[in-house]
Amino acid sequence: MPAGAHPLHAGYILRAGGRWNRQGVYGCLYTSLTRRGVRTEYRKALERAGADGFARKPRELVSILAELEPVLDLTDGASSPVPPMESFLTGDDPADLEACRTLADALRADGYVGLLTPSAASPNAKNLVIYIDGPAGQIRLDDGGDRIPLE
Repeated sequence: MPAGAHPLHAGYILRAGGRWNRQGVYGCLYTSLTRRGVRTEYRKALERAGADGFARKPRELVSILAELEPVLDLTDGASSPVPPMESFLTGDDPADLEACRTLADALRADGYVGLLTPSAASPNAKNLVIYIDGPAGQIRLDDGGDRIPLE
């Protein structure tokens, strides 16, 4: 997060686009389950951004408390509609990203408010993506209170 920003700032979540959401269509809060995972994701984002302003702004690793259901685990072969090792889940070319967004479209239509996904930046790490526009009774999010400067 930008240093000092609230971790659940809906305006930013709704404006940002990514692997698991369509920019300007529906928002998605991207989280990682471990500090190592989020640091690896952040390094990948910096590499992708190059010299733009993203890299120059101070950032913080923050925690959130999340209770939500239903969540689909795309890292579990028993529950995932696609094999967890499917290359598009972690690939970075436009076709891979579109395949993830198409899958997200279908899973959101099926009522899922969150997805546990493999990290595209860190092998064996998992991310939790949360669709903040799901039914209010199915999603509870709170600031976790932790703030750690990222370098």
